[in-house]
Amino acid sequence: MNELVTVVSKYPTEGWPSIPFVSAKEFLHSLADEHIVHLQVQRNLAESRADAEKRFLARHRFKDLVSRHCLDDSGPFKLYCDDLQPTNMLVNPETLQITAILDFEFTNTMPAQFAYDPPWWLLLLGPDMWLEKHSMEEFLIRYEPRLEQFLRALQQIEAKANLKGESSGPPLSARMRESWKTKRFWFNYGIRKSFDVDAVYWAALHEDGDDVLDEGSKEEMRKLVDLKMEQLKAYDAECKLRFAS
Repeated sequence: MNELVTVVSKYPTEGWPSIPFVSAKEFLHSLADEHIVHLQVQRNLAESRADAEKRFLARHRFKDLVSRHCLDDSGPFKLYCDDLQPTNMLVNPETLQITAILDFEFTNTMPAQFAYDPPWWLLLLGPDMWLEKHSMEEFLIRYEPRLEQFLRALQQIEAKANLKGESSGPPLSARMRESWKTKRFWFNYGIRKSFDVDAVYWAALHEDGDDVLDEGSKEEMRKLVDLKMEQLKAYDAECKLRFAS
């Protein structure tokens, strides 16, 4: 939400939550609603009628997927840093031990399921960058071997913890495998990426038949597409006037 209000002109904040969420589904539905508001508000988000239709479908289907991918509606809720990645870590070059973690700007309390996902940064570039510049197939070819390598290393740490009696509940490696297998990894990644939610949906979560709409939804989409084309026309005209040489 903070990112949207800083980069999208006149982004509305009146409907933002003013009290803590009481369930994971409530939180996820709120994120999904913000994706829809984002589509309605940012004038140049869709570059054609077909693009607007695809974004409409993606963002509404993401909301439909909440019930499928919400893991524990009543919690727990954990401290979560969305920017935890190698570029924000300091490492002792001799011992290879992590000595510090930096940049907690976007840290907040989130449903624990976000912490059960495999790391998105195993290829250093995020999945959104791979989908933008390459393809899902190329991403998977490179990512899945690194994922398996990471999980094997994690299992070694878990085995040591078991010997010391320090573990409880399902191992994190098993949770991560389940997240990847069920595609909850992609849902969790896309739901918090308003500028990439469309690409994530179409590359990883769309299934045959998902683009079939009832008459009410078709009419809603038609109105949205008309609005986006009007907004785009006004935006382009404004840019030409503002940046005319």
